[in-house]
Amino acid sequence: MLSQLIYASQAVHPMNEDELADLLIAARRHNAHAGLSGMLLYANGSFLQILEGEREALDSLYARIVGDSRHTRLRLLSRAPIEHRKFTQWSMGFEALSDTRLTQVLPGFVPATPYPLVNPDLIRNGTVAEVLLDLYQRNSDAPGATTGAAVPV
Repeated sequence: MLSQLIYASQAVHPMNEDELADLLIAARRHNAHAGLSGMLLYANGSFLQILEGEREALDSLYARIVGDSRHTRLRLLSRAPIEHRKFTQWSMGFEALSDTRLTQVLPGFVPATPYPLVNPDLIRNGTVAEVLLDLYQRNSDAPGATTGAAVPV
């Protein structure tokens, strides 16, 4: 059964570009092998990720995510069956968000907000998370898009 899972978490320390690149390379390799697709947002030490695929593969990956020592404050926002994938071309799309961009797209965000993507006052539930992730997916598909997720892999 095709399913979707959305979670948010806080990095145990702010991740630099090399750490994010290593994480993304490993995620893309694993997800391609497991038949998973999705997108990862990173902002100010927090993650928001959507994953799609067969339920068994999602359950296996989520168990690994729960045990991953690189993050804490894990919040499962949504887990549901789906009829079709939204991120068909991406084993893992990625976007590192700036405060300026978050101010434009996330109601209630102010630059002093720590770990915005795991903050329950901003990302209240899976619906809010999915709308935000969908926004980045749609923007990256637009002609001339410059988002980090624009390269489908």
